[in-house]
Amino acid sequence: MNWTDSAYNSISGLLLGLGIATLPAIDGEALFGASLGAWLVTSTRVDFKAWQRIGSWVLSAGVGYLFTPVALPLAPFLTAGVTAFLCALIIIPISIKVMQWVDGAGLGEIIERFKGRR
Repeated sequence: MNWTDSAYNSISGLLLGLGIATLPAIDGEALFGASLGAWLVTSTRVDFKAWQRIGSWVLSAGVGYLFTPVALPLAPFLTAGVTAFLCALIIIPISIKVMQWVDGAGLGEIIERFKGRR
């Protein structure tokens, strides 16, 4: 047994003992794309405090990363990173618009909208 095998086994044992080895794999490309998209979203806001900027970045990056598997089949010509970047940019403004509409609409109007009647 050489040194690399010993170090690898030690690190693997440590991670397994901490419970970290059982975490799901993270797509680094999608995470990087979502982080860049979130950075762009938060950098355009000048009236945010530091905690609001961090919260907005985490929310945008998380949504961009989570929506990537949904959006990737719709645009198979894009990479996972580009898709995550676009999701981080697009999903939050759409969610805010829908949330504002739901706040202003009555329950009957929402039900009729989903039934297809206007």
